Amino acid sequence: SLILSERLLVPSRPSPSVVMVAVTSEDERAASDRVAAALRNRGVNCEVAPSAQKFGKQIRMAEKRGIPFVWFPGDNQESGQVKDIRSGDQIEADAMSWLPPKEDLLVRVTPPKA
Repeated sequence: SLILSERLLVPSRPSPSVVMVAVTSEDERAASDRVAAALRNRGVNCEVAPSAQKFGKQIRMAEKRGIPFVWFPGDNQESGQVKDIRSGDQIEADAMSWLPPKEDLLVRVTPPKA
């Protein structure tokens, strides 16, 4: 949009996604897709990693795209662990109930700092 291209407003992060769901292996991609669907159904913008690379590479991809959280699917359904890649904190989580902090949920736009 003109407002963003003219830098009249600056987004708080480059991607609308707040979570990148990691893919453990291509055989287990369906588990990552289930987590993403559960998060999206609750209004959490997310994307599934495009390939089952080493987790370090998937974390770096999220970092590069400005996505603050990476979700590592667990053994059953929508459970797993979610890592805040800014702080390094990683917690057990359930995609049916976990929410990011309110300030991370949506991209905010603000005037550029002088």
